[in-house]
Amino acid sequence: MLALLLSPPAAPPPCLATLRRRPPAPRASSAPGRAAPALRAAAVRPRLAAAAPGPAEPEPAPLSAEEEAERAKLAQVSKRLEKTARNFKNLGTLAFWSQLVCTTVSAGILSFSAVATGNATSPFTFYATGFGIIAAFMSVFRSFGYIRLSKTLRRTATEPTKAPPRAAVVKNLRNSIVLSVVGMGAAVLGMQATVGALVAKALTTSSVPYYQGISAGQSPVLALDVFLVQASANTILSHFLGLSSSLELLRSVTISPADAGPVPRPA
Repeated sequence: MLALLLSPPAAPPPCLATLRRRPPAPRASSAPGRAAPALRAAAVRPRLAAAAPGPAEPEPAPLSAEEEAERAKLAQVSKRLEKTARNFKNLGTLAFWSQLVCTTVSAGILSFSAVATGNATSPFTFYATGFGIIAAFMSVFRSFGYIRLSKTLRRTATEPTKAPPRAAVVKNLRNSIVLSVVGMGAAVLGMQATVGALVAKALTTSSVPYYQGISAGQSPVLALDVFLVQASANTILSHFLGLSSSLELLRSVTISPADAGPVPRPA
């Protein structure tokens, strides 16, 4: 009895909750493996939707024969405008600078001879050459107008309806041709009169020996007469350059489309 009282008490039995087994943890490898195909499929769907072609656009209606002919005509007119603008620029620049140099030299020679030697022997030669020089300066400004006209034609090449009318361009070229012809005629008359006066003076003064001097009724050969010949020659050259450029531009403007090249026909 005493032994039973002195012995330690027995340990309580384990709780039923502790005896139960914990549920196994879910496998981590199986869930991602199953979700990966679904994610890939979800990612591919937007791509397929983006790559899928939309509704086909309606094709433009074919042009009729009249519209194709009109379009071909506009293309031909634009091409001719570009070519004409290029011709006006090249020939206008060449005529402007060449005429400006020749006319300036002629004006300088005439002014120097008039100031250095006084009055001319024949006033007609002086006035005729001066009129030719004035006409040459006017032709220079008209050549500069060709350069400005080339810029206008180049801007309106894409819109032929806004281009200057061909009748106005032809009229401008014809006025330039008339001006060059009149100025050249005046310069030629002045040079012929100068050459005639020089020949007459040379014949009258050659019969008198140089040591006897010049009599009161004789007129010596003046430097102004010789300078007038050079001034007249430069003026004629200036008008010739302007006339040549104007004639070539008039030919390029008035040339028919059949002579310019084959006309494109609609297929």
